[in-house]
Amino acid sequence: MVKNCLSKRVFAIHILLLVICAKVAVAQNANLSHSYDYSKIAPHPRILLNKGEEQLVKKSIASNPEFLTVYSHIIGFSNKLLAEKPLEFKKDGKRLLAVSRKALTRLYYLSFSYRMTKEVKYLNKVEEELNAVCNFESWNPSHFLDVGEMCMAVAIAYDWLYDDLKESTKQHVRKAILEKAFEPSYIKEDAWFLERHNNWNSVCNAGLLFGALAIFESEKEKSIAIIERTLTSNKLPLEAYGPDGNYPEGPGYWNYGTSFQVMLFAALESALGSDNGLSKAPGFMNTANYMLYAVGTSGKYFNYYDGGASVAASPSMFWFASKLKDPSLVYTEIKAIKNGLYTRTNKSDEERLIPNMLVFAKNLKLSALKAPINQLYKGNGITPIAIVRTDWESGKGRYLGIKGGKAEDAHGHMDQGTFVYDVGYLRWAADFGLQSYITLESKGVDLWNMSQNSERWDIFRYNNLNHNTLTINNQRHNVNGFAKMVSTFDNRKELGALVDIKPALNLKNELKVATRKATIVDGAYLKIEDVLETGADPVDLRWNMLTPAAAKIIDQQTIMLSQQGKNLVVKFKSDIPLNLVIRPSEDPAKYKNEFGNSNYGEYNQKNIGTVMIGFDAKIPANKKVTFKVVLEDN
Repeated sequence: MVKNCLSKRVFAIHILLLVICAKVAVAQNANLSHSYDYSKIAPHPRILLNKGEEQLVKKSIASNPEFLTVYSHIIGFSNKLLAEKPLEFKKDGKRLLAVSRKALTRLYYLSFSYRMTKEVKYLNKVEEELNAVCNFESWNPSHFLDVGEMCMAVAIAYDWLYDDLKESTKQHVRKAILEKAFEPSYIKEDAWFLERHNNWNSVCNAGLLFGALAIFESEKEKSIAIIERTLTSNKLPLEAYGPDGNYPEGPGYWNYGTSFQVMLFAALESALGSDNGLSKAPGFMNTANYMLYAVGTSGKYFNYYDGGASVAASPSMFWFASKLKDPSLVYTEIKAIKNGLYTRTNKSDEERLIPNMLVFAKNLKLSALKAPINQLYKGNGITPIAIVRTDWESGKGRYLGIKGGKAEDAHGHMDQGTFVYDVGYLRWAADFGLQSYITLESKGVDLWNMSQNSERWDIFRYNNLNHNTLTINNQRHNVNGFAKMVSTFDNRKELGALVDIKPALNLKNELKVATRKATIVDGAYLKIEDVLETGADPVDLRWNMLTPAAAKIIDQQTIMLSQQGKNLVVKFKSDIPLNLVIRPSEDPAKYKNEFGNSNYGEYNQKNIGTVMIGFDAKIPANKKVTFKVVLEDN
């Protein structure tokens, strides 16, 4: 009996030892699979700006008057924030995003001001704001962008002010990051961003990563899990930059997604020594060139998809300029500082990342700042584009942007083949851009369904009828039809590109050929040349261009555009008869939607000060026709 009991005890001990050994082996294998030696993580502050690097920032501020302008703005704005009431939980529709962005603005500015001055008033305000947002019932994980930006906000403050925050505040922050950010990021319904290729992935993963780096010591295992998951998931949005760096969703969304992408890389580098090779993804480091060319001579973006034309500060450009040792990449940003884009306080979604500029520029030498050399930027990939800028001085030269791609893409419009055109400070061919999502969602519009017959394409600003493109038979573009950039032109005679838009126009193989060539000729005028060939049936063609200018039909081949005392003559030429038209665009609810038998919905935003010009034509069956449109100064 005793012997039997001893045998059972020995067996139990043996099993226990096996379990322990197995756990040790799992732990060892886990360590071997880690992407970093986490024992070497930098001490606080470790995110973006390491301990002692404040001196580098101060030195660069002293050497560059533009930097001093930005620094003074940050300090001044932080002083104004001291009198603000703490943020409150308040959703707008399904979003808490406006509050999260205000939190990021406040906590980043105030934390930066404290690190640079050590004035306790900033520390006290940070404590107040941290405790306020950590008391929220949630950070709204059903719209995870809200969580990503909020988590980044509290992480920066926690890390940067770690040595001086009250222990109770730090405990509060750690608890909030775990419960309001980490935990919901493992709920599939909320964390779908982990499998997406767009800006959601960059923003949400960056916020979670900041949280993991901030509370690493207290929650080592959970933080490592977040970091390792980020390294895998974040490869997806990086694919969108390939092969040339142009951003599928346009420059406005570049400013959003890429800014957080850069912060993700910079945080990994400052805390763990490298970004683990993520920034080497094809096209990523060249994306700064795309953004450089995205601003026209008018001072407006080449906007497409859900993007507006208004230019915002792009602090991330200083990271690229520093990494690539190419100060010309911030040529337009220095001008933006002088023009006040870095010192605005009216929009939290533009202002909140301004401190990045001083953080990323701390080692950048601007003494050799020169204008870019090339006049043409071209990029293939998800949304192929070509951009021409003939002069880099503000208000000089001409600017052309043309794009391909397809409508069924994140934030996509039916704008394949569309173009914008600037002469000096004036934009003559424009794009409406997005309509506020909330104004559409609140009216029950099926905004995010990208299928062929979705209600999205009944939105005036989103469909092909109201973009600078072609339409056949009054039908929608094919949402799956990919318009490819066939070739580009970069010589003394012409600058521009040729795009095959047939896949976008065809729903029933109506056309054998449909190409658009857009070029600036001799640096003097814009020429749009469209070639179409029909099949067995005739095709109705609609040619359209949006403009903020006043328009007048002069004769059967000419329309005169006028704005701000300048005139532009638009001349039309074709192998077949054309019917020139001027189409209204200011109040969509009054106009018939050619896709159906009713007017556009009342939910459509007005477009005051705009009009659309173009022509209608009927192309006979089995005929190849060339349409030439020239825009010349008058």
